[in-house]
Amino acid sequence: MKNRTMLLIAVLLLVSAMAFAAVPRLAANSEVLPAKGRLTKSYPAIQKSVSQLLPMGVLDTMIWVDGGNTNFGGWTDDYFAEYFVPSTDGILHSITFNMSDLPDVSGGGMNVWIYKANYSWPEISTVDIADGGNAWLGYYDTGTGPQAFGTEAEWHGGWIDSLDEAIPGKIYDPLGEKVWPMFGAGTVALEPTPDDKGFFTVNLIDLGSEYNFSMGDTFLVVIQFSGFPDGADGAEYRMGFLSGKGAIEPQPGLKFYNVTGNEGTNGRLGYGDYGWYIRSYIWDWRCNVEYTGDRGPVFVDYTEVLTTTETTPQTVEAIVTDDNPSGGDAGVASVDLIYSVDGGEEATVAMTNTSGDLWTGDIPGQVPGSVITYHLKATDVNGLETSTLSVTYQIFEVTQQTLFIYDDATLYGLEWYYWYGADPNAAFLYDEWYGGWGHVSADLLENYEVVVHIMGGGPLAQNYNPGPMYKAWLDGAAADGETRKLFLEGQDYGFISGYNDTTFVDGTFEKDYLGIETLGPQDINYDGTAASYQSPYRVDAVDGNELSGGYAAFCGDSVVLFYDPANELGYNNWIDNLTPASGAIVDFTDPNNSDAAVGIHNSGDNFKTVFWTIDHIALSFYDPADTASMYHWGLTDVGNLLGNALTWFGAPVNSVEVVDLPSKFALNQNYPNPFNPTTSISYSIPRDEFVRLSVYNMLGQKVRTLVSTRQMGNTYRVTWDGKDDNGYEVPSGVYFYNIQAGNFTSTKKMVLMK
Repeated sequence: MKNRTMLLIAVLLLVSAMAFAAVPRLAANSEVLPAKGRLTKSYPAIQKSVSQLLPMGVLDTMIWVDGGNTNFGGWTDDYFAEYFVPSTDGILHSITFNMSDLPDVSGGGMNVWIYKANYSWPEISTVDIADGGNAWLGYYDTGTGPQAFGTEAEWHGGWIDSLDEAIPGKIYDPLGEKVWPMFGAGTVALEPTPDDKGFFTVNLIDLGSEYNFSMGDTFLVVIQFSGFPDGADGAEYRMGFLSGKGAIEPQPGLKFYNVTGNEGTNGRLGYGDYGWYIRSYIWDWRCNVEYTGDRGPVFVDYTEVLTTTETTPQTVEAIVTDDNPSGGDAGVASVDLIYSVDGGEEATVAMTNTSGDLWTGDIPGQVPGSVITYHLKATDVNGLETSTLSVTYQIFEVTQQTLFIYDDATLYGLEWYYWYGADPNAAFLYDEWYGGWGHVSADLLENYEVVVHIMGGGPLAQNYNPGPMYKAWLDGAAADGETRKLFLEGQDYGFISGYNDTTFVDGTFEKDYLGIETLGPQDINYDGTAASYQSPYRVDAVDGNELSGGYAAFCGDSVVLFYDPANELGYNNWIDNLTPASGAIVDFTDPNNSDAAVGIHNSGDNFKTVFWTIDHIALSFYDPADTASMYHWGLTDVGNLLGNALTWFGAPVNSVEVVDLPSKFALNQNYPNPFNPTTSISYSIPRDEFVRLSVYNMLGQKVRTLVSTRQMGNTYRVTWDGKDDNGYEVPSGVYFYNIQAGNFTSTKKMVLMK
């Protein structure tokens, strides 16, 4: 069975916190960091059976995310919360926290409580607002600073109150009554460990009693980081949870931002917005329970279909069991596969019990561009039902000759960095593929002449080895009489080579096409401390080089080039050296290690490749004698190196196909983006509908209505001049444009950069 996961692509408003008009980079001690290593990333149903019988019931683990690829951090007096919904009556014995970051100094810890849930609220879609300004719920202004607890009169509401759906005057505090422990709090010491991570468990019985719950009795696990004084917001005091990212209604994870923390003393986004935020990140917390009552069927495993180019039916399999800890009849009566296409009406497929606990069903094939959402519902012989989380995938539609691949989820929402300024004279159009959609197939690659593969902090799909696939694609260029081009950069290629120094032989993708003789030594900047992988690392551009020579010229005799992904992109620095094969041209070198190569390009009769063990968007310039005041970001102050690679490639410039009668609704990405002062937005409607197209700021406030009228089926294009409805120019920053046409709605992001 394919047990695979679709990570839903959500807008990362982390971009919003950057200073676009000045230096768009993240704080060195950012709360959101990638997690290094091979991690399990899955979103199982809440209950994950371990099938271990006890005298009273069944042991199980309530869990939202098993592992993850994000190290989500906080500091002293920050709170985190996550809700859980029991499927039947039972007892909570202990809670286990998967820590991805521990403080570098002694004294850290966390307090643990269990609360009834005053969350979620039926009037608010938490998926729609997660991570954004309207996800700010508020805090209690007690006179001693922002607090998570207080009286009704002390409540200070957040931007959630600005939503049309919000109830005026309502207190959007997620915490209800405290139910455990009776007095004080559970405590966990978080001391440094050699690998800076680990599992930490609090046993409820240690504080006098366990927690008894009833079916559907939602509760919140709440923790508070502690142990360090106010203002202790440095990286050495950071504590974090291994986390995943997903769109679930309601979103399970919340964080309370106190004054202490990496965002400074003005709240999460710098606007005095302390307090609770709804996040799309989901903490890896495990509630270890004993079920004593009857519950619905348990989905032990089920297929999570990924984005695909296939238009044939997609088979979904599920292993479904049923038990009855309280005694009586048990068994699965039926399993249904419920799906919709492009947000339309749901259809139901009755799954077939093929053998034992295995059930199968097919989602009918769909045309390219379709978006399919499905979930499973099982019913036991007693009529109890259990449903899985929704899974969304799409049938990928090839529209251009260039494909961008983004492996690292850290980059989602930051994609515009990579193509910003790469082709200033033409409409450089391309298709995009995200690592969370699964492996890129050979069939998909055959549609493209140019592939730009950004690994970021490391390939998102673990054990992903693109070498054989890319070799076959490049081998096919000669047979087709083409020249194919590959741009591959980022970290960590060690994911692919098993973190071992590797020598490549003739006939391999790495040697024949990328031009690598030997990869390694790897992670050369890392000395066992967090400071080493979060600090800038000097590299040199090669003077006169057709790809990197402009950066060398900018340096001259007084400026130094640094690789600084922790500041620029929010992931850690694991730079690798390499030895080029004969014929490969060195673009970047490591002056700290005898000018070893860290970036090369290579070419042959039917191919051109670029391979950099750095991410070019994370290159910055400093004056070593005045690093505090002199800084230039390569992308905005010198130029996008990808543009040089595309020029060398001779990359195709595509045109948009004009469709007179659209077959479906669509909202397209604005162009140009980023823009100043105007940008163009196109959309399609297949039939006569009332259309409303509006622009919102990052706080969710509408700033401009572009269209509000009934239109006939056609493709339309409108221009936004960067002004609000009153004719005033809006400031630089991230904006969102939303279309509503009949039952169709879609939102996209754009950036105004002055």
